[in-house]
Amino acid sequence: MRSILPVALLLALAACATPTRWEKAGVSEETKEADLDVCRHAAAKRGMLYYPTAVNAPPGWAYQGQWAVMDTFSDDYRYHADFQLTASCMHWKGYEKVPVSN
Repeated sequence: MRSILPVALLLALAACATPTRWEKAGVSEETKEADLDVCRHAAAKRGMLYYPTAVNAPPGWAYQGQWAVMDTFSDDYRYHADFQLTASCMHWKGYEKVPVSN
């Protein structure tokens, strides 16, 4: 029961989060999607440089013991870095994250 409570609280908190979208005056939806796609690809590439996967481990070691643990940490950090790097790229391009209105 103790392990379920934190998960339930996180899910409840996530349900309360306000959805957002990227916006920039005078830019079409197609241009925004193209810019977002470029930023996501650049962030994924940079994230892989910062947090490489265990695929680069010596042959036969990739999913044994410590290598598997390191790969899990790298995946977690890379996942969060991708969001931050994408946001930095979009801000650099002049976009702002605004709440979605109904």
